[in-house]
Amino acid sequence: MRASATPAHKAVLASARAGPHNARVHALLAPADLSRAEALERCEAYLGTRIRRWKLARLCLPRASRDGLVALLAWHALARELTDLPSGFERRRGLDELGHELDLALRENPESAIGRALSYAARRHELAEELLRRPLLERGRDEHLATFETREALLGHARALAVPEGRLYLTVLGHASARNEALSDACALALQRTHWLAHLGLNLARGRVHLPMDELLRARVELGELTGGSAELSPALAGVLASELAEVRELYARGWELCRTLGPLRGRLFAFVLRWHAATLSALEARALDARRGPPPAGWLRLLACASASLVSSAPPRFR
Repeated sequence: MRASATPAHKAVLASARAGPHNARVHALLAPADLSRAEALERCEAYLGTRIRRWKLARLCLPRASRDGLVALLAWHALARELTDLPSGFERRRGLDELGHELDLALRENPESAIGRALSYAARRHELAEELLRRPLLERGRDEHLATFETREALLGHARALAVPEGRLYLTVLGHASARNEALSDACALALQRTHWLAHLGLNLARGRVHLPMDELLRARVELGELTGGSAELSPALAGVLASELAEVRELYARGWELCRTLGPLRGRLFAFVLRWHAATLSALEARALDARRGPPPAGWLRLLACASASLVSSAPPRFR
């Protein structure tokens, strides 16, 4: 027998069915008189629509910091969902609503589910306002960033999006320090750039190129090749992608020490997250670095391999 959906799941699913061009406010941003527990329930229902195997992942969250992590995970997932809308009114409106709710949450006067959950987390864990605002401001600027002239510009964009998120999680877990923040920054950049590589084709279809344009030009990569105009990668484009992949692997290696710092349990859980995403790079290599075809499939075999390796040790894999 199929279980009936909870009110929180119904609200989230109704918002998802509305589609990106519907004028309805997102379920997590809709004004609602909710208790903190009800707000967190809606956040968890939403995460179930955004994170594969969320119910399993939720069981691995440390109990003492679970509410704060759920609030932050939902906040950043919602920001990413709104950012992925086509450029235009709906995208700008969604990000404006998110920014308004952040203002209310920080003033301890939230109106929505996501605002109430975030407001409690911000107070309890003394989350820095700048870390919450910086990625949101960068996402608003992202509408006008189709290409990046240099690697430094691309890295600056990645830092503004990913570094604050990593530091917020570190604060909630109670491990914030200068050394740990440096390790977290490397991991956050590795995860962000892995995502860009895996979704290169999708972002190209949206008119965004997350590769340094000056390096593409120096390598004499034809722009038509980026959109899949040719069946196989040219040696020039393969070389640019190989260089990008190697640099991302170096970031994983540089930040992996954070797994040991987090302790036996949390360190192994974080090692699993890093292994899962780092495996995307190996999967891209297995198909000759062609990142234009979308993210490589990730099924139960990858899950079992990453989980078993992380259970044995939080030590890093051998990066080639």
